[in-house]
Amino acid sequence: MKIKITLTFVFIFLLFLLSCEDWVSNVDPLIDRVEDERLTSPDQVGFLILGIKTRFATTHDVLMVLSDLLSDQLFFDTNVPNATYPTFAEIDQGNIRLDNNSVDGAFYDLGELRFFADDLIRRVNEDIEFAEGEESIKEDALFNGYLYGGIARYFYAAYFGLNPDEGGGVIDNGPFIPSDVMYDSALVRLDKALEHVNHLSDKDYWTKVINSIKARIYLLKGDYANAKTCAENGLVSGDAPFQSLHSSESDNYYWQQAGAGRTQCVADWRFKEYIDENPLEASRVKLDSIMGNNGVMYYRQGKYPQKESPIDFISWQENNLILAEIALRNGDNATALNLVNEVRQSHGLSDLTEIDMETLMVEKDKELCFTGLRLLDQRRIEGLWHLPADAWKYLPITEGERNINPNID
Repeated sequence: MKIKITLTFVFIFLLFLLSCEDWVSNVDPLIDRVEDERLTSPDQVGFLILGIKTRFATTHDVLMVLSDLLSDQLFFDTNVPNATYPTFAEIDQGNIRLDNNSVDGAFYDLGELRFFADDLIRRVNEDIEFAEGEESIKEDALFNGYLYGGIARYFYAAYFGLNPDEGGGVIDNGPFIPSDVMYDSALVRLDKALEHVNHLSDKDYWTKVINSIKARIYLLKGDYANAKTCAENGLVSGDAPFQSLHSSESDNYYWQQAGAGRTQCVADWRFKEYIDENPLEASRVKLDSIMGNNGVMYYRQGKYPQKESPIDFISWQENNLILAEIALRNGDNATALNLVNEVRQSHGLSDLTEIDMETLMVEKDKELCFTGLRLLDQRRIEGLWHLPADAWKYLPITEGERNINPNID
């Protein structure tokens, strides 16, 4: 008898829950979600762009931490207080399982960034009707859709791979796209973004930003002629960096997992040595100390002291260093030295008297530390790789993607 009463109660309770759900979902307008058709109007374009920028920020910061952990800039040690993620240990060692949860999150967020950017372009071209006088809204949508769609493709090419040595990504459960082809797709999007800058009050700045991003991509492709052309039209001394912006609602993942928020990853010992050799390096190699459970003093990045700290995506200093590398490759050491010294002067550091590729890579290591870029140089510059030959050099395309994508074996 008691069993019958219990089952009857459970049945009634479930009906009540279903009725409540039906009641909530039939509120007009909905109060617990945004209906898609409500987003297909000019007055919602700003909301859609904000969503893209937010997902860019929450993708950029995670990829930077995971990339620097796979590189030789960060390492994972359980002797560091609060360092507990086995998924981080796998990435640090380059022995990454396909179901690594930390990689899963980054891959999912990147997929959303790419989709949001592409879908904004689709909405503008197919669904949203713009009245006379709303041309700038349409242009803003297309500019941001192409810009962040290009950045998303760059992220796939630079950070993900099908195999340990084979970089690239997938779009919409499609076939694997190798890094070089994905970079080309990113460049096409960035060129389209340049077609939609004229409505911007700061169009000159954004033109330089996009050219600097293109210069980085061409450098990674080994196309030094185009890298030089783009960098010469890129950011210059005094220009603000293009950054991912963070807040208490979408906190900086570096702060959250490799900084003051929680220290799962710490800086390689050489960064402390840089400062010991020249204390003025602390102006760009920012470190905080943390005592390990084993009595050893470790050093974590102090570049992002707060959860709201922004992260540089591209800066004039990086643009200078791109030009310096190309100058070195062309045998123009004098130009390379001037470019590197301009970067050093921005931090109050004394000038170098000579430069070669090895010295340049050390300068990049210091200047661009904790921005996710070291891994990209380690893969392409001979002698920089630090893990066994069979280790992952990319974050793996996830097991979840492989399971649902019929185009990936």
